[in-house]
Amino acid sequence: MRVIWDRRELHIKVVYYGPPLSGKTTNLRRLQENIAPQHRSDLVSLDTEGDRTLFFDLLEVNLGRIGGLQPRVSLYTVPGQPRYQRVRELVLRGADGVVFVADSAPHRLRENHAMWQQMWQQMYKLRIQDVPVVLQLNKRDVPNPTPVAQFQQLLRHPKGEEVPIVEAQAKHNVGVRETFALILKRILQR
Repeated sequence: MRVIWDRRELHIKVVYYGPPLSGKTTNLRRLQENIAPQHRSDLVSLDTEGDRTLFFDLLEVNLGRIGGLQPRVSLYTVPGQPRYQRVRELVLRGADGVVFVADSAPHRLRENHAMWQQMWQQMYKLRIQDVPVVLQLNKRDVPNPTPVAQFQQLLRHPKGEEVPIVEAQAKHNVGVRETFALILKRILQR
């Protein structure tokens, strides 16, 4: 978090992290649709032909004043494909909070776990392991979604701290605002 005193602005960086096609970009698209244009930027996406994130997505959100400061939140997504590990680390640098977007399909559990582990390794490397993390269990509408208890058991905070969970269906705009509000609340409380 950075404060720019001469402009009375509070800059906050939130990164949406997770495996490919878990719904990171969809979260930002739904937020863009639900936030009035005067309070947000257009969504900047660098996509491949298959509508996959190539480098990152970015959405800027301006909130009401907090303590006399104007919060400006930069929301980023990372590409989930394995070959973009270094890009994920670059985007993660300087994050004030992280939303891990997990895919609830049972066959994606191993991939969720691998990305969760990689995220924590990168956070430790970047010395941001103490920033707030929220776990969004997306795609809860898939047939036989992975049970919440199984996610809680597999995706644990390395220090044993509780990681708040939001169940979501980003495609249907369920849990998107709640996830955003929760990560902001945890960042501002910190």
